Amino acid sequence: MQQLLLAVLVVALPAGAHAGLTGVGVGAGIWNHDPRGHVASEGDRADVEDALQIGSERGFFVWADLRHAVPVLPRLKFQYTPLRLTGSGTASRNFRFAGVTFDGETNVGSEIELDQTDMILYWSPWRLLADIDVGVNVKYLDGLVEVEDRDSGDRARVSFSGPLPMLYGRTEVRFPGTGFFGGGEGSLLAYDGHRILDLTLRLGYRAGYGVGSLALEGGWKHQSIRLDDFDDLDADMTVEGPYLGVAARF
Repeated sequence: MQQLLLAVLVVALPAGAHAGLTGVGVGAGIWNHDPRGHVASEGDRADVEDALQIGSERGFFVWADLRHAVPVLPRLKFQYTPLRLTGSGTASRNFRFAGVTFDGETNVGSEIELDQTDMILYWSPWRLLADIDVGVNVKYLDGLVEVEDRDSGDRARVSFSGPLPMLYGRTEVRFPGTGFFGGGEGSLLAYDGHRILDLTLRLGYRAGYGVGSLALEGGWKHQSIRLDDFDDLDADMTVEGPYLGVAARF
């Protein structure tokens, strides 16, 4: 899926230049995230912290934004956020996951992967001192949950993938004459037992550089992910924490 999006982006850049592309933005960030909640498949709820022994992790995200001046056509944004959560230790209680029973005091090794690719179509009805963007986001989830009993060698694994359509909104407020800005960005899904809230709050400083600009920003990223029988996986997790990022516009 990520390779497909990259190919779309490579094709869209030269095509957009002929279609009136007015700007390109790119960015990347480091995210220190702390997970909590539970996952379940064919058994009990397995607590992420107590049963799977997963704690804080550090990850990254990247994005690209294509802008044009045609009001009726949506603009495009792509974002890729891979999550890798790993843990090891002694399970606090008995639990059953994906048909495998793990006894209390078992030495477990666990991994949760949750790769997220966001394809966002948005419109910008207001751009003055503040920007307001609204649109839709198709978030493609590609992940797995794996738990191993390191004493017996038994292993349980569930993989899942699929697209989820979400509402999208973004706002940015600029402080004239200073280069400072602040705002937020979020996507929301509440449908058929699934509920996902993907929220970013940010403060930053942007300075002009040649024909473009460079920005340094920081803030808080929050993801609340509830999946109901999504490829045989039930999940109710929150992953959140501070981030630091850089961005460039041309």
